Amino acid sequence: MNLIKQKEGGIPLRKKTKMHLLLVFILIIFAFLFYYDKISNLPDEFTVIQGDEKVLEFNFPINAKVKSDNFGFLINGSTLNQDNFIVDLSKPISLKFLDQGTTNLEFNIGFLPIKKIKVDVVPEKNVVPGGHSIGVKLRSNGLIVVGYSNITDCNNRRYSPGKKAGILIGDVLMEINNEKILDVDHMTELVNKAKGSNIEIKLNRDSKILTLSVEPIFNNHDKLYQLGLWVRDVAAGVGTLTFYDPNNMFFAALGHIITDIDTGKPIEISDGEIIKAKVTSIEKGEKNRPGEKKGVFIQESDIIGKIMTNTTFGIYGKLNQKLMNPFYDTIPIAMIEEIQEGPAEILTVIQDDKIEKFRIEIIKIFNQNKPDGKGMIIKVTDPRLLDQTGGIIQGMSGSPIIQKGKLIGAVTHVFVNSPAKGYGIFAEWMLNPITEIDKNCEKAITCF
Repeated sequence: MNLIKQKEGGIPLRKKTKMHLLLVFILIIFAFLFYYDKISNLPDEFTVIQGDEKVLEFNFPINAKVKSDNFGFLINGSTLNQDNFIVDLSKPISLKFLDQGTTNLEFNIGFLPIKKIKVDVVPEKNVVPGGHSIGVKLRSNGLIVVGYSNITDCNNRRYSPGKKAGILIGDVLMEINNEKILDVDHMTELVNKAKGSNIEIKLNRDSKILTLSVEPIFNNHDKLYQLGLWVRDVAAGVGTLTFYDPNNMFFAALGHIITDIDTGKPIEISDGEIIKAKVTSIEKGEKNRPGEKKGVFIQESDIIGKIMTNTTFGIYGKLNQKLMNPFYDTIPIAMIEEIQEGPAEILTVIQDDKIEKFRIEIIKIFNQNKPDGKGMIIKVTDPRLLDQTGGIIQGMSGSPIIQKGKLIGAVTHVFVNSPAKGYGIFAEWMLNPITEIDKNCEKAITCF
């Protein structure tokens, strides 16, 4: 006897129950996906200063278990000392890390892991902020080919032997007949040493090492054998110091890599130095026409620091003297999570060698899980700076950005169609190469 009653022509109650359960299940899945999308926007990895608090907001109306491979932190004010610590994901979760090192967190709903986060806990780093105008001299690791020059041979033919042999603009000439090229004069000496015979040139082309054979031509006008190439071994310009570490004197400047003005390619340096500089005039920026600081070196023989590397985040090296900042002794470097949209300031020079403060606004912060030179969009709001420069101009790259007493980044680029706006790099990213330089110097016998 069937105990389940049903209406004539209606849907059986058992089938209705299954449909209701299916509908509930679908709604649960949609709700989970809705909240999971929010959870996926939380960082997979972040860095935090030892002793600082970090707040995570899941906004998920459910409890979760927290697991960790390290118990040196507080969660909502309590010590995590077991694998089944329960938190309410609908409320903000406070994390305070007491020990340096790496901590891996895992949040689970039942047996399902919904979020894994790697946390690097580091000590607070204090640096001297820059803003100083500096002259930069770089010597490349070889000679950079920047153009061709036609030479007339004994048959009255005009051509470039280097171009004919396959040498391209942007190639870096490293050796001639297995002898390292020291500078332009040394290259001339090595070419003429062969007395017109074929020479073997070792070069770097986009990080690939090639060897090409070239037959020089005797130039009757100059009375020299030549390759028909324009080359350069030194790049020079004016930029801005971002910061230096007073403990080891390592510095960071510019906030972006230096490229060759003719080829547009990054310069692989052998060495270089920075010199004090002053701004002599300003070319004001306008829409579609970037402005520029015009500067000169002060006492070119007075080198204030050696350049050790040219990276995506700027040039790095070691100062041989302390540089004073008129506004700050030392300030901490802010972690990315501490930076907020809103008011900030930059330090830079627009006249002589005087460092000044100018107001800016951080109008957008990009969520970055890996280093990149464009971490935030900034806008100059200071009336005097806008009046004199039009906003961000060339030579301002590297100017430190300070917010709430912490170094948060440096100016890197200007918007060509809107010179009051530009990009900034996070100071946290700029700190990484200094850490590597410091490690390498510890391994070396000496570090200048």
